[in-house]
Amino acid sequence: MNDEFIYMKKRKEFGRYCAFDDVEPKILGAVERNPDSADMFVEQTVLNVTLDNTPPLSEHSVNTARVQTKNRGMSHQEGGWPKEIDASEAQDKEKWRKRLEKDPLFTQAVKSLCASSTKFLEQNITIDLFEHYFLDEEPEPLVDNLGMKTMALFKDPTEEKRSVTKIGWHPEGPTKLVGSYGNLNFQRMTDDMPLSSFVWDINDRNGPLTELRTQSPMICCQYNHKNSDLLIGGCYNGILNWYDLRKGSAPIGKSVVETSHYDPVYDIVWLQSKSGYECASVSSDGKLLFWDVRELGAPIDVCILNDGGKGDLCHTLGGVSLEWMQEAGPTKYLAGTETGVVLACTKKPKKAVEVTAWYGLEDKGGHGKHFGPVYATKRNPFHPKFFLTCGDWTAKLWMEELKGPMISTPFAPSCLSSLAWSPTRPGVFFLSRQDGYLDVWDYYYRMNETVLSHKVSDHALTSLNVQSQGSLIAVGDADGCISLLQLCDGLTQIQPNEKNALGMIFDRETKREKNLEQIKKQAAGVKKADDAPKPATSVDTTEYDAREKAFFAEVGIQGDELSTRGV
Repeated sequence: MNDEFIYMKKRKEFGRYCAFDDVEPKILGAVERNPDSADMFVEQTVLNVTLDNTPPLSEHSVNTARVQTKNRGMSHQEGGWPKEIDASEAQDKEKWRKRLEKDPLFTQAVKSLCASSTKFLEQNITIDLFEHYFLDEEPEPLVDNLGMKTMALFKDPTEEKRSVTKIGWHPEGPTKLVGSYGNLNFQRMTDDMPLSSFVWDINDRNGPLTELRTQSPMICCQYNHKNSDLLIGGCYNGILNWYDLRKGSAPIGKSVVETSHYDPVYDIVWLQSKSGYECASVSSDGKLLFWDVRELGAPIDVCILNDGGKGDLCHTLGGVSLEWMQEAGPTKYLAGTETGVVLACTKKPKKAVEVTAWYGLEDKGGHGKHFGPVYATKRNPFHPKFFLTCGDWTAKLWMEELKGPMISTPFAPSCLSSLAWSPTRPGVFFLSRQDGYLDVWDYYYRMNETVLSHKVSDHALTSLNVQSQGSLIAVGDADGCISLLQLCDGLTQIQPNEKNALGMIFDRETKREKNLEQIKKQAAGVKKADDAPKPATSVDTTEYDAREKAFFAEVGIQGDELSTRGV
């Protein structure tokens, strides 16, 4: 049922209605002018006056010329060297220093210069007795709240799941990095797997800066230290690719199949040379090859990684990691093998490259080798004769003169995959684990446990590399993602007297290991002498027995009491 309501209102309540009509004009009246008042008025002069104290302004629109910017480099050469010495070559400078130190005039010149400068140094270190050096401040803790934070993530743009096998930083600063991608699991590489690796820009995280094309997945790739536009990469099929970023993403040179590795190239390093084009590569085929990238038809030198046996007892060991440092010696190389042994190789001029030391191999007097492949071998940047290795669940610190490890970290909850020393702090190093954690060790603070464990990824970590300034670290995982981490000041700023303190710790451990080896050798020599057959000789013991009876008679022991007293 619908209800209807009607509201009513009177017309007068709305107001009076306006009715307009068209009518003729009417004159209602006229005002006459008085003629007598005409002389009393003066016509007004019309004036336009503007009363405003604001100055007049005009609006203008001008299109200025664009500023043209140019980037120009400056060539700085180290001064103070003779003309025959190339300041860019470390070997030439080192030879000149050694020859100069033997000159008797050099010692006199240093003494005279030190005498004049010592006076000013003593003035600078003078203590002001009236200055308040120690304010009422809270004492700083021995270790700050250490930490790291994720700055960026660089994900593999391809859809196929690949691991980040190696990471290389740009030599001129933390601006770019190159990531190598591949799948090293046996027979897990599909036919549709992409083969490219990428160069990333730190400031542009949306996509890779450059694509490095190759016919086989690249396992390792590194920048040239002298020319940052050049890169060298080792592939899964054993071939080396040489790239020049100024000429595109395709390689400008490749090694020949017949003279290359026939297993994956697991590690590669650029060498210090006058030309700047020499490098070395190691593979699981048991070869250490030296190359000149301008002529990749055949390697310069070849070193077979073996266990030092003779004849048929000599076995080849596959290489997994490679380390070379100019400060440790231009002819010294360290190669980590698949069997857990570290080999030291020497490359002398006009001589064949040979293996000179076997670290951890029991047949060569070593001990303490890894239970699995040595995935990384790195020298300490401040004390080059000490190097660190990681494999299985531990990291071991070695010294060149010892065949066994000095220090070993406790077993980690998961297998280790890579390591790196801090370039700014002598006692800090980083370990990546396959459970996604990054462990930070600081031997300057403590040696029994980590100072920080940071969860980086839900996937296994496969590689890491620290930038040369020490504040950024790039970590790659098995899902193809590179995590860029920012380290805190406590992990980057060197502590007072840290370098000398670490040197004393390493020297102390070296002496301890040498003493233990000496005791072990003496014990082995005594045992060997005891086990040797003694010649049968007839010795007259009559005089000895008489002296023995006289001695026991003086102390009051009879002959029948010797057995009861245990004499």
